[in-house]
Amino acid sequence: MSPSTTSGDAATGRDAGPDPDIVVQGAGMSGICMAVMLKRAGIDSFVVLEQSAGVGGTWWDNSYPGAQCDVPSHLYGFSFAPNPAWTRVFAPSSEIRDYVARCVERFRIEPHLRLSTRVVAAAYDEAAARWTITTERGERWRPRFFVLSFGPLNHPRYPAGLDQFRGTVMHTARWNHQYDFRGKRVAVIGSAASAVQVVPRLAAEAAKLLVFQRTPSWIVPRPDRVYTRLERALFRVPAVLRALRWLRYWEFELRFAAFKGHGAMHWFLTRMARRHLEEQVADPSLRARLRPGYPIGCKRILLASDFYPALGQGHVELVTHAAAAFTAAGVVSSDGAVRPVDAIVCATGFETIEPLAALPIRGRGGLELADAWRDGAEAYRGVTVAGFPNLFMLLGPNTGTGHTSVLVPIEAQARYVVACIHELAARGAASLEVRADVMRRHNDALQRRLARTVWASGSCTSWYKTAAGRVLALYPGYITRYVLEMRRPRPADFTFEPAAGVLP
Repeated sequence: MSPSTTSGDAATGRDAGPDPDIVVQGAGMSGICMAVMLKRAGIDSFVVLEQSAGVGGTWWDNSYPGAQCDVPSHLYGFSFAPNPAWTRVFAPSSEIRDYVARCVERFRIEPHLRLSTRVVAAAYDEAAARWTITTERGERWRPRFFVLSFGPLNHPRYPAGLDQFRGTVMHTARWNHQYDFRGKRVAVIGSAASAVQVVPRLAAEAAKLLVFQRTPSWIVPRPDRVYTRLERALFRVPAVLRALRWLRYWEFELRFAAFKGHGAMHWFLTRMARRHLEEQVADPSLRARLRPGYPIGCKRILLASDFYPALGQGHVELVTHAAAAFTAAGVVSSDGAVRPVDAIVCATGFETIEPLAALPIRGRGGLELADAWRDGAEAYRGVTVAGFPNLFMLLGPNTGTGHTSVLVPIEAQARYVVACIHELAARGAASLEVRADVMRRHNDALQRRLARTVWASGSCTSWYKTAAGRVLALYPGYITRYVLEMRRPRPADFTFEPAAGVLP
């Protein structure tokens, strides 16, 4: 594939340069994976647009103290780029950022990167069979294919009314590294994934630390440690690295059985979490407030070995009343108590149900993706959406995992996108679009399978599902099955629009 003509309509934005065949939005793990897969397929006509100043996506954003992956290092890397340099069993965010940067260099992705470039609109031009991608600076790109690698953990969520507070405010994904917590009164809003990592670090510095918990989480120990010098030497042997990744893959793949809500694996993880709580929290009252009242797995299972001990310190208080409002000087909990603080840390997660709400994407006939997803996000195999020709998604609806590395489905999706592009080129077509009936049957089947998992349980709410109870985030099975499903596209699932002269 080769570069095509130059953009040139000054009324809608200035030229960004020669039109590439493909625009990839986002330079997180999925976007970089997509770029590598394109390069390996011999496709060089693409650009990667990234709103941040660096690569890594969520690992660029999340640099708070204690930020660390919940998947073992040697499974949280691309299969085509094993990393012998991991220093710990669970890699800290800084090492993951460095790993992504090395992948960019190794696979020569840098010439394709456009950092600090935020996409503000995208629209499909049916006559030209091209997308028009507009950036915040007014640049316009006109690719044939648009690949969204937006990721689910991208747009931080903040509590309502926080603008009333006059002290220091930060989100764990927007960390203020200049702020000195020593001797300060600090409130952490939230007690889930990022909170269990940052709270122990803040407890070591703050004079008073309040942790506002709405719902307790199931927590299991994090078996983390520094790798020995001998281990790191062995990792330089390719066969050892492959064997370790294989073992890690199946160790975590088999854990999906726990999310069925019954059986030996579910019992084992429940027992592990309960024992962890009992061993680390001596105070019966505190232990009772930290004990979840819903089955393990229907919310994200957390890994932490130092969170419970941090809560047991005298200057740390667990507040089980929600942060209901804010004053200029503190937090008002739902029981009406006002707690003065100097700083508020929002460990309140991300906008995951409507991740593209801030980005208008218009497909065939001007259909907006937000309207198509009014009742909940859905796609075919998480990658293509009816009404949006030549649009692909990475980490789209129902492709997340609760038990293993998200890089496994990402690689499968990137290979699938390349295969779709090749299929279109082989047919001499201008566009491909998944059939609406195929997408409907696919999602109906997904929801039937999801109904048999713990994620659909009515006993808890989570960011995995909508208020109506539809699970939109996760794939309802072993990820090995998903990878096999994604080996190649089925041409019968798509409509191909012919257009002579469009393809080079």
